[in-house]
Order: sequence, then C-alpha cells, then structure tokens
Amino acid sequence: SVLAVNVSSGFTDECIDCHKDPGFKVTQPKLFTYFENFDTSVHGVAGLSCADCHGGNPKTRDLGKAHDNVLAPVKFDKIPYTCGACHVDQRDAFVTSNHYSILESDGTAPNCATCHGAMEMDFIFVTRVKSTCLFCHNEESGVLPEVPGKADYVLNKINIIKGYRSFVNTHAKDRELVAQLEGSYDDLTAKWHRFDLADVEKDTKELLGEYRKAKAQAVKDRKEKDTDQE
Repeated sequence: SVLAVNVSSGFTDECIDCHKDPGFKVTQPKLFTYFENFDTSVHGVAGLSCADCHGGNPKTRDLGKAHDNVLAPVKFDKIPYTCGACHVDQRDAFVTSNHYSILESDGTAPNCATCHGAMEMDFIFVTRVKSTCLFCHNEESGVLPEVPGKADYVLNKINIIKGYRSFVNTHAKDRELVAQLEGSYDDLTAKWHRFDLADVEKDTKELLGEYRKAKAQAVKDRKEKDTDQE
C-alpha cells in the first residue's frame, strides 16, 4: 500500500530541530548519526516526524515532556501496529500469519523491522530475507527447514516481476491494463506478509505470466510509437 504520511504542520518539530543540532556530533554522536540516517531515509524524505514512530511530544523542548513515553511504540511486539498505521495492507496480512501469533504469545517471532530494517526501511533483498529465515528455519531446529529455500525462490520470482513491471509501466499503451496489474502487484506484495508461501507462489506464477504477456505487447507498442515518430 502507499505510505500514508501523517505530517504534522503549523509548528516547529522540536524533535528534529533538537536532534539535528551539530553539537550532538560531539555530545551525542550516536544520536546525531541516527538523525542523519533518518533525514535521508524514505521516512524522513516523506516528511514523518520522529514522534510518528517513536512517540514522545514534538511540540516541546522540555526534555521530560518531549521524551514522555518515547520508544513505547517501537517495542518489539508493538512494531507491527506502529508500522501498520501507514502500511495498512501489509499489517492486515501480517496479523493473520503464524509469525504474528507467536510474536503475540511469546515475542520470539520476527516483526517488520526483522526483515525491513527500521527508519532506513530496506526493501526485500532476497539474500537478507533467506538468511533471516535461517535463524529459526534450519535443519538443527527442525522447524520447517524448507522455508528459507522456498522464500528465496518466490522472492526471486517477484524480483523478476519488478523488472517486467518497470518496462510495462513505462511503455504499455493500455493504461487500464497497467492499473490492473499494479493492483495485482500491490495485492501480491501485501499478501507475502501472511507467509503462506504455497499460496503466494501460486499468485506469483500467475502474475508473472500476465506481466510477460503485457511486456510483449508493450514492446510492440513502443515499436509502433518509434515508427510513428520517424
């Protein structure tokens, strides 16, 4: 789903104003580096405040009030709902998963940040996800050791779709088809977060076939356009 940004307006964001202070380079180097990373991250560029994810009060410079209940929203078991405030489709899929059930019961399952990182928001890097799966799903634990290989296979197929998708979005003449495929792609990437790999693999195979056909037509569309311009 599209990032729904809750940008505070009409006041100075004291979290950002304070944490960007170059004096932090000396007194709080870790916090200053953290801010620099945030400032150029997808979340920083989208206009989020520190408080949108971390909590606290961005309207005051009073240290106690500013940090009241700060970090509560990013406790390990709370992260799905903190991230899910914007990433609604992904959250709705994730809360139906076995991972979420285990996270709720004993806090040992992965959450959003386990795979995606935090404010820097890494997207799905196949090797990272496979190695993360291996922490729990391996021969030694005996807990579904086939999962990392299946996840790797499906994500590589989704990455192939990304390549076709870029070409189709740019060159396809049938914009209604482009919108339809975009909707299917968004549904697929949200559905991934249920971690029902058999179901996702089936949908991935179907969508890959649709994008291959669309790309073939888009190649023809581009050739016709080039011919008309000559």
